Amino acid sequence: MKNRVSWLICMAFLTLILAGIVVSRIESRDEIIFGGAEGAYVQTDTYQYKDPNATPEVVEVDDGWPEIDITQAQYRMVNDQTEFLLPSSFEPVCGLIDGTKFMMFDIDALPYLNAMLHAAEEAGFTPYIAASYRTYSYQTQMFNAKTSSIAWDEFGITDYLDPSYQKAAEKARKIVMYPGSSEHQLGLAVDIWDRQRNQTVPYENMNQEFFTWLDEHCAEYGFIKRYPTRKLLLTGWDEPWHYRYVGVEAAKYVMEKGICYEEFYKHYMPDFKY
Repeated sequence: MKNRVSWLICMAFLTLILAGIVVSRIESRDEIIFGGAEGAYVQTDTYQYKDPNATPEVVEVDDGWPEIDITQAQYRMVNDQTEFLLPSSFEPVCGLIDGTKFMMFDIDALPYLNAMLHAAEEAGFTPYIAASYRTYSYQTQMFNAKTSSIAWDEFGITDYLDPSYQKAAEKARKIVMYPGSSEHQLGLAVDIWDRQRNQTVPYENMNQEFFTWLDEHCAEYGFIKRYPTRKLLLTGWDEPWHYRYVGVEAAKYVMEKGICYEEFYKHYMPDFKY
């Protein structure tokens, strides 16, 4: 009996400590814009980024387009348009990214990612993979959690059958990618930071030398900066730390010409709409 009482007291004490940690982290959270909609923010305790200067920019390019088969898997367009949503059954074959415990990436593109990460280390940086492959179910959990949060915070509801819940879902789509619309499910996208830099700062105060290096060298390994700020109104997203594998030939063209992937894709698929 005495041991049971001691155990209960110990568990209560640990619960109080955990509650204190959670409260302190909640109080220290910043706001970050994940999507392209003005005023669409989600709280986080990792980093902050707001950029009011994004303007529509379309680069006219009429020469030297790579001769590629845009229907190959590495070129797949993924967004929230119905025809570009990935099915819940889509699961790429992935392998473990070097230097991580559980971050996965498409097995065919993995050697290129590992080579880029090792090159960054040799250049004096400490790359950190903040996000890689995500399953459809995990993306669904993220989206539903954000929808429920908005539904409660703005409408005071928890019932998903309530008409206002749909309004919350529409707002959530501007912050967290809708299930099936995330490139992370492709297994070909990673969010990369520099581990040694404090991430609880605006993006422009993060390690810009590191991102400059990535932007200058990522194409050598088949990667592009997928959602640059200046292309916000074309891509719909503002995530300058998000890099996507498309193969060396396509990546070099995209990065050298200063276009986004939507512009590149449209050249081969003229009916594609931004």
